Amino acid sequence: MTVISFKHSFVFVKTTKTAGTSIEVELSKVAGDDAIVTPIVPEVAGHAPRNYASADGSALFSGHMTAVAIHNLIGAKTFQQMHKFCVEREPVSKCISDFHMRRNSPVRNKDGKYRKDWPAYCAKGRFPIDLDKYSEKRGGARQVIVDELLAYEQLAQTLPVLLEKLGVQDFTLRARAKSEYGRNPLIEDKAVTNAERRRIYRAFLPTLNLTGMYPIDDELAGSSHPLLGYLSKWRPWARW
Repeated sequence: MTVISFKHSFVFVKTTKTAGTSIEVELSKVAGDDAIVTPIVPEVAGHAPRNYASADGSALFSGHMTAVAIHNLIGAKTFQQMHKFCVEREPVSKCISDFHMRRNSPVRNKDGKYRKDWPAYCAKGRFPIDLDKYSEKRGGARQVIVDELLAYEQLAQTLPVLLEKLGVQDFTLRARAKSEYGRNPLIEDKAVTNAERRRIYRAFLPTLNLTGMYPIDDELAGSSHPLLGYLSKWRPWARW
C-alpha cells in the first residue's frame, strides 16, 4: 500500500504491522483525485485505489513499495520535493502482530497451513524488518531516505500534527483495518521470554542503530549499543 499525494506533496511509504492499512484508508480520502493510491487486499470500506496502473492496465505502483522504487518511478526531482514519511514499531510488539497475522489472516493463511506457535516463529527468525523500505546503501553505508519516521506508539498524536503541516486539517485515524487478527491473542508481551526478546532485538539491531528510535537494553540485545531514552523521550527521526 502506497499513497502519493500531489495535492499535499507527500509520499507515504507503508511498512509492516504499523497500522499502514488503516493509515492508507484515511489518507486516500484526503490525498486528492490525482493521488496514486494502491489497492488493499482484502478490500477495506472507504478506501479508493486510483492512478496506480499504466495505460495498459498493468500495475506500476504496488503495496509495500520501497522508497527507492517510488523514487525511480516518480523521478528524483519530484521525490526530493515531496515529504516522505513512514512508521516504525517496537520490535517485539511488531513481531507479535506479525505472528498473529500469519496465523489468523484469511489472506496470508487461507488454507490454515501455517500452524507455528510463538516459539517456533521466533526460532525461524523471519521477522518483519523494514529497513530496506525507507533506506538505501550509499558509498557502503546505509542511509535513511525518507524525511520522517513516526513511532507507531505515538501515531494518534504525531500523525495529525505532521499532516496539518502538509495542509491536511483535522485528520483522525479512525480506521482499524486488520485489527481482528489479534483479538484472540496467542501470545502477549508479558509471556515473551528474555531469550526470544534477545533474538528479536539482535535481528532488528541494524534498524535500531540507524533510526535510534527505540530503547535497547544492552544485556538483552547482546550488543554494545548505548541505552536510548524511555518512551516518554522518544522522538521521531526527522530532517524537517
